[in-house]
Amino acid sequence: MKAPTTRNARSMADKAPILIVSHTFPPYRGIGGRRWVKFAKALARRGHAVHVIHSAGGGDLLGSLWTDDLSTPGIHVHPLPQRYPTVLFKRPLATVLEKVMYRFWSFALPLFTKGNWFDKTIFWERPFLRLAGTLIQEHGIRNVLITGAPFRLLYYGTLLKRSHPIRLVSDLRDTWTWQDGYGGGLLGLARKAFEKELERKVMEESDHIVSPHPAVVDHLRHAYPSATGRIALLGHAIDPDELGPPRPAHSPKLLRLIYAGSMYGASEADAYFNELLKGFAALREKYPESFAVCRSDLYITGHGTARYREQVERAGLSDRILFHEPLPAKEIFPRIAAADAVILFIPSGNKDVLGTKFTEIFYLGRPVIHVGAPGSISAYITSNGLGVTLPVEELANALPELMSGARQVHTNTAYDPRAHLLDHIAEGMERTLLLPPTV
Repeated sequence: MKAPTTRNARSMADKAPILIVSHTFPPYRGIGGRRWVKFAKALARRGHAVHVIHSAGGGDLLGSLWTDDLSTPGIHVHPLPQRYPTVLFKRPLATVLEKVMYRFWSFALPLFTKGNWFDKTIFWERPFLRLAGTLIQEHGIRNVLITGAPFRLLYYGTLLKRSHPIRLVSDLRDTWTWQDGYGGGLLGLARKAFEKELERKVMEESDHIVSPHPAVVDHLRHAYPSATGRIALLGHAIDPDELGPPRPAHSPKLLRLIYAGSMYGASEADAYFNELLKGFAALREKYPESFAVCRSDLYITGHGTARYREQVERAGLSDRILFHEPLPAKEIFPRIAAADAVILFIPSGNKDVLGTKFTEIFYLGRPVIHVGAPGSISAYITSNGLGVTLPVEELANALPELMSGARQVHTNTAYDPRAHLLDHIAEGMERTLLLPPTV
């Protein structure tokens, strides 16, 4: 990493040092690291020394699309050994050995762990507390911001707070005990009760609890009314450094589609992809002129695409639906901006989770074709005039009409994304979440 400039080093003496804890963090891939490397970048630019504890995953987990942000002067990373079997969260399992080891660990881990044994930080308690305590003492850190999932990290934060005079900010990027993600659906009653008790302690002992999702904030305020005043929305940030300026109005014909992101939801994702293929087949039949010049570019991250490629080939659509390797943000966003629309499939479990990608796409001014169940996402898109929202079962019929221009999408050109800009959010974090430096 670059050494701080003289000016930056001088300003860091005037700003309180910060400790961020994010299990996934560049250079290791995963969308979970994007949120907090952006905040780290913005806070470091504002003069804070930002220390980050993250997982030192194996070499096969490298490849974050946001590694360039680590070059920001003032960010100091402190990786901890992963200590959790990669095979339990790697997809796809490519070899017989991987499949055998998956079964072994699925049998063994529940024998000597409490709560959710799918939590990647179940073996981190002692090494984390030791490293975090050392950093707090050596650098005079009073502000500690921890993000989950993995949610066990948030509980470790309460243990840290009991032995150090810190302000603890707990960030829930997703739902914890009240839905079945991150292995929660496979837990018995006793394990669920254990996780619920951890959640209660986090809610009671954190100085601030934040989430990027209004639905998570609403749930926590209802479930923990005594903590209502400490629960707040901390949205995902738009980083103009990688997006460039917003683009002009889109074409009435949505002939160039793009999909950039993960394919969550297993069977739901398969159903969506089948409907997508049916939609292109219907476009070929009903609007051949539009079909002749249409295309859909897929930049699928975090998952193998071989099965989807085979389906496209069997449908005779290989020249219209094209697969690409994932790209860094600065390279993918010009491609998004050049598309006529962005198609986004969201599984039902995430229907209320307004992820990072939405604010970025809204900033670029591209209409969204949201495919998924009604929820907070569909309501936000509809109320702000940002695109169209469709259930999966309607995609095949609606897609030809949208791509041909027979059905047009009218977007709100007055939508103002400034509240989502990175520096604006970082300034708010300083004002409402962080303790000032000691005199």
